[in-house]
Amino acid sequence: MDNLPNEDMKIVANVIGLEATIKIMCELQGVNISVPQNATLPAKIAYIQDVYDGSKQSRVKLSKLCGLSENYIFRMYRKKINDTTKR
Repeated sequence: MDNLPNEDMKIVANVIGLEATIKIMCELQGVNISVPQNATLPAKIAYIQDVYDGSKQSRVKLSKLCGLSENYIFRMYRKKINDTTKR
């Protein structure tokens, strides 16, 4: 770990392990990788749409689990209901 070239690689090694980090360093030399803050948002939205039952309890649980506000989840649910009734 001490021989990794920078702090970013040390963070990566802590998350995925030293062996995988070394493989990335060997296979992707010179490649800049950026992970967007909202990279998981589409997956979170799909999950919420699948499991949210409209209850306050469910909304609170999903809010904590997905790191989204209860209001955001409720608005998304209300939009989904409105979209299905217009069809």
